[in-house]
Amino acid sequence: MTRFGVEEEYFLLDPDSLAPASSAERAERALTDAGHPGAFTGEFLTCQLEYATSPLRTVDEARAQLSAARTAVSEFARDGDCIPGPVGTPFGTGDSHVSPTTRYREVARWLADIAGGHHVCGCHIHVEITDAEERVRALNRLRPWLPVLLSLAGNSPFWHSRITGFRSWRTVMMRRLPTMGCPPLFRDHAHYRHHLDQLIRLRASPDAASLAWAARLSDRFPTVEVRVFDTQLDPDDALLLAALVRAILVADDLAVLPLDTDLIDATLWMAAREGLNAALIDPITGEASSARMLIQDLMLLIQPYLQDAGDDAFVRDRMAFIRSDGTGADRQLAALHAGGVPGLAALLGERVGHSSHAA
Repeated sequence: MTRFGVEEEYFLLDPDSLAPASSAERAERALTDAGHPGAFTGEFLTCQLEYATSPLRTVDEARAQLSAARTAVSEFARDGDCIPGPVGTPFGTGDSHVSPTTRYREVARWLADIAGGHHVCGCHIHVEITDAEERVRALNRLRPWLPVLLSLAGNSPFWHSRITGFRSWRTVMMRRLPTMGCPPLFRDHAHYRHHLDQLIRLRASPDAASLAWAARLSDRFPTVEVRVFDTQLDPDDALLLAALVRAILVADDLAVLPLDTDLIDATLWMAAREGLNAALIDPITGEASSARMLIQDLMLLIQPYLQDAGDDAFVRDRMAFIRSDGTGADRQLAALHAGGVPGLAALLGERVGHSSHAA
């Protein structure tokens, strides 16, 4: 069974304002010393923390690691008078500092005035594909499905204590970077490497690790890394995305159109804006369709691969939940409308370690 991994970035937030709180350096030390599977690391800003699972084969294994990690973050936050924020952008506004590492300082100099306000947290899915040429083919196969996947994954409806009107404001924030959005269509691995090297020479990306495409080839692992997603409200939301991404990437008989990059980028914007209500492009026919219809079509196309991985029942159950309760953005908005900022804070605190499949 094809291995995968999940990386999640979390905010640490003030419990009253839901503004970023600079506690991540202490959190990283405390959580690393606790010896959890996977790895905790600091992130770009001192209000952010990242957790990466070990390479895994099943959704159940991933759920165990993600839930344990989120519970540990929640316990640290409670002791540190803050709350965890499993969201793509924070509700409140606050000053944050760049993490004091050599690399992050260099990236901050490159970003200039973008750096201090770059409050974005993402969920990255790695899928292991050992052959380099097959990784490129899999990346090409995934490209036109990125907007469909993003329509399920919006979890950042707020910015500066306001409702943005977007389901994924993080996507809008990321568009300030020169390499954000859909990757180009590549002929082969040599073409990919040449393109990447050119971007680095131009300083459009300071290094391979800073390449901000919505999906890319990992520079450290033999994986395709999908980076289009906001950090998810619930661990099972992240696991749904992992199961779908893995199935698409291993489905070598899944034929898609070589859609233009600007068309995919336009529909990524629409998916960020309207989520499940977005109008998108069908990767098979090239015609306009609804996100909800394309999700159903995708499920049919990849069902054999979901079944082979043992993910079919879980994916169907989680899809039914999202149809009923909405995406993370929908649930955040509902919590704010029902209970104001305290209601939203309660949702974040409740959901960080929750899994609807947990015992």
